[in-house]
Parts: sequence; structure tokens; C-alpha cells
Amino acid sequence: MTGYRINRRRLLGTSAAAGVPAALAHIGGGAPAAAQESTPADGLVPISTPATGNDADALTGTVTIAVQSTDVQTFQALADSYVAQNPGVEVRVELKPSEGYQEFIRAQFAGGTPEASIVNGNVVADLIQARQFVDMSAYLDRSNPYTGAPWRDSMDEVAIQNMSNPVTGEIYTLNLETVQVLWFYNKTAFEKAGILQEAEELAQTGKNQPTWDQFMDWCDKLTAAGFIPVAIEGDYRSFWELRFGWLARMYLDQYTRDEAELVRAQPGDWNFREGIDDVWTYDPADPNNDDATRITFNSQRRMIALRDKQQTVNGPKFQALYENFKQFSDRAAPPGWLGSADTYPLFLTSEAAIRLDIAALLGNFERDLRNLSEGRYISQAEGGEGDAPATPLPSQDVEAFEIGSFNNPTMEGPEVIAPARTIEVNIGFLSVPKKDQAQNDLEIDFLMYLTSPEGFGTYIENRLDPDNAGSTGVVGPPIVKDVTLPADLADKFAQLKLIGNTEKDTAGTYRARGIADYQPSVREWVDLAQQFFAGDLQLQEFLDAYQQSVDRLFPEILEHMQLTEDDLANPDKKPASQV
Repeated sequence: MTGYRINRRRLLGTSAAAGVPAALAHIGGGAPAAAQESTPADGLVPISTPATGNDADALTGTVTIAVQSTDVQTFQALADSYVAQNPGVEVRVELKPSEGYQEFIRAQFAGGTPEASIVNGNVVADLIQARQFVDMSAYLDRSNPYTGAPWRDSMDEVAIQNMSNPVTGEIYTLNLETVQVLWFYNKTAFEKAGILQEAEELAQTGKNQPTWDQFMDWCDKLTAAGFIPVAIEGDYRSFWELRFGWLARMYLDQYTRDEAELVRAQPGDWNFREGIDDVWTYDPADPNNDDATRITFNSQRRMIALRDKQQTVNGPKFQALYENFKQFSDRAAPPGWLGSADTYPLFLTSEAAIRLDIAALLGNFERDLRNLSEGRYISQAEGGEGDAPATPLPSQDVEAFEIGSFNNPTMEGPEVIAPARTIEVNIGFLSVPKKDQAQNDLEIDFLMYLTSPEGFGTYIENRLDPDNAGSTGVVGPPIVKDVTLPADLADKFAQLKLIGNTEKDTAGTYRARGIADYQPSVREWVDLAQQFFAGDLQLQEFLDAYQQSVDRLFPEILEHMQLTEDDLANPDKKPASQV
């Protein structure tokens, strides 16, 4: 089938992170480890194929899109183009805000059969673990009626692999775009601070990655030149699912990658994979060494390590990490940053010189400048009451400037055991709540249309519409085949340097900000961390309090993981909840 090419009139976008935060809050492929099944010796898992649905022109029913987004235009255009081919289907666009979204999904299941068809399932990891969503791998070999080929042929093979549980092959979230987190900087500010040449020379290297000390030196020089070094938020949402949460997860990886030997599946374990786990060797220099295609982690062994203090949150690793984070708080973050909900305007108005963001900013930056100058910028701190739209910020004076970028500064020191990586992963996290077979077949048919050149072409075209005020732009290259981005944007994405991905099942980052996304643990960590950065707790006080929180909540965390003490006593056996 011919490809779908998008033509764009000019560079555009809205705030790069709006609509993306929850997507980066709990990134991971397939079902969590506790939900894995045993694998035959050949590595293949038999999965039942759903019954073949009706012909497209005979489809009837309702599909309700209830994802986190403000982009009504794009999803309505997608709905309209789908209905044009399936006139017997009604598609409702009922987009939701990030606030309260997790509760919205839980209420869907608590009320009986969920009404929502398409949601962002990554925010409810426990429901994925409990298999409350459709396993989309069962549909991969079914023909996509909008391409005439098996559905798996609509998407990049590696992306499908990354979405799949490495042991079972199950897919509960569909991820259709690629995201990368990096640091953007104002070239004018860097020039005034006398560091532009150094940054541009660094950009010509293989990784475009400064050291942490080099980065902090840049921040000091920016302060001396009259700039706030970094525009970063410090409210609960930032610590939990946005920028500081990203930092916590990305940087703990530098200190814990060697823990893979401690928590990986051992010979005889129920999820040990012959030909994979028996040949794996630890190599911190290889950024892909702990990919799911190379190693299997055993969640029981991980919880044993946490229970028995083999993995802690108050030892030398965390001490070294948070000493660096305290430097960042004191020397880089805006004054009074704790509690702030949207500091992006500081970057747009050149008050701050650096912004941690996703690659979508490459396509969104000029539009964001224009929106702020014209009084059309919607602050991340604002939200409308009920169905009322959020109120834009008053127009502000802005001057255009060029932006550059660099990858995560790599921390150094005796406790660091591997170079810094970042978030480089496919996102989207579209999930389908389980219902009856016919309804789920209809909802998967809609996703098949979305992943066709026509469907995803419609999606991209509307995301890139300069008049679409609700759009967050395109976060990165799509994984849908035969869809081409505008050449200028594709070139910008292509120039980014890859340094490795941390947003996957790793050895130790599950305890970076709370334990395993268990919300009571997350809340206690956020409260303690904010007290530390505010100067109300000393470093060891903070870390010891965090360790005490982990110890106290451990039984609840274990239940959250759907594990029991008997499961921990027998890590070689499949968890009782999965038998």
C-alpha cells in the first residue's frame, strides 16, 4: 500500500509535555513480571486467536475514546474518518484530563462493564497485571481490513517486540510514537554565559553528553550571567509523573544496574529462558545489556532483595545520588521551585536558559513562543472547571531564539557503575478494557484503522495542524509503517543521539520514587523528598525516613505486586496468583 506523507505549512506545536506526562509516568512493555506465564522450550507461547469479526461495512456498535488529551480535533477527525468507512459504528470522543484519570479508569471497572473503549492503561499497572485489559497479541496475525495484511505488518517489528511481555508475548498497551527525553537550551543565553562554543562542540561528539560536574558549572555560569539555569517544576505531579520523576528514575539507573545479578531469573526459576538467561553476562558499557530480549527479571527475587535489605533506599548509592540532586536544587532550579506547576514560560521568555523535555519540543517550540506572545498559551498549571476550557495566560513579551540540546549529563563518582541513559521508548499506552468478545473485536478494529497509513496519517496531519490549539504535536518518529513525517521535523529527530533507555523493567529503578508505582509509597517519598530539598530534613534523615516507609508499607507493596510470602519463599515457582 502506498505511504501517507504529511505536508506541513510551518513549524508548530503546543507545550511539549502537555498530554505526555502520564505516558511517561509508568512506562513498561507488556504485563509486569508477576503476571508472566511459563514458556515452552522453544520460547513460543500459544495464544488463542479471536473469532473473525464481520466485514468492515457490516460493523455496528459504539467505540468510546477516553484517553488523556486536550486534542479534540485530532481524535474527532480520526473518529470521523473511521465512521466514513464504518457507517454502522458510532465513535464518541470523550477525552479526559490527567488529574483524576487513574480514578476514572478504576471507576470504569468498579461500575461493572467498562464503557470506555480506548484508555491509557499504563496508569493502572495493577489492573494490567490482573489482566483486566485485552491481550492485543492475540490479534496480531488477524488481517487488518484497512491494509489487507496481518495486523503485525502494520507496525515496526522491534516496536511490537518492545510492547510485548518478554516471557508470555502478551500486549496490553499499544505504543505508536517514539519519545526521547533530553535537555534543550537557549543558544543566546549560553552565548552570554560564555558556554555556547563548549556546548556546540559537545554536540558533535558521539553522545552529546556532558558530565554532571560540567553541567553544574554551566548552571553556575548561567546564574552569573543573570539567568535561571533550568526551568523545572517542583509540585507533586512533577515528582510523580513529570520532570523530577523522570530525573529520579533515569539517574538511579546509574547506581543500580549491577543489581541485575541479584534479581534476575536463575536456572530453575519459572520464568528462566534457555538460550537467553543462561548466556547473559553483565556489561554496563552496553546500553542495551538489560533489554527484555536479553535478560529476564524475577519479581519475587526483587521483592526478596527489598525485604532483606539487599536493595535499600538509604545506603551509599542513594546518598551519592541525592547529594547531586541537592546540588541541582540549589544551583539549577528556579528559586522557590518546590510547588511550582508550570515553569515552561520561564524558558519561553528567556528568563531560564535550559528546559528538560521530550523531543516533541523540536516541533512545538516556535508555536509555543507564538502562543505565549499572543495570549493563547494554556498553562500546565491551569485547568477548566468541568467542561469549561482553561484560561490562557496573558500575552507576554518574547524574543525568538535558537535552541540546542544535549543528553543527560552523566554523574560520576565511586558509587556510579554505568553511564547515564535516558528515556528512549515507544509511548501511547492505548489499552482496551475487557468486555464481551464482539465489543472488544470492534474496539480492536478501530485500533487497526488507527495503525493503517490512512488512519495514522489522519492522526499525524491533525497533530501537525498549526490551527489545532489542543495538539501537543508529534513526540517522535511513528512506529506505524508507510507514514512519513514532514522532512524538516524528521531531520531534527534523526539528528538526536541515542544513549540507551531506562524506561523498562530494570534491576533497581523500581524504587526510584516510591516502590513499584504503589501510590501510598509514592506519596510518602514525594513528601519526604520535598522536605529534603526545602532544607527541612538532612540527607540521611530523609533517606532513613524513606527506608522506614518502605519497610512499613512492604506488606501492602507485596499485595500490590500480587505476591505473597509463600511466593517469596519459592522464587522458582510461578506466583500463586498466576496459577
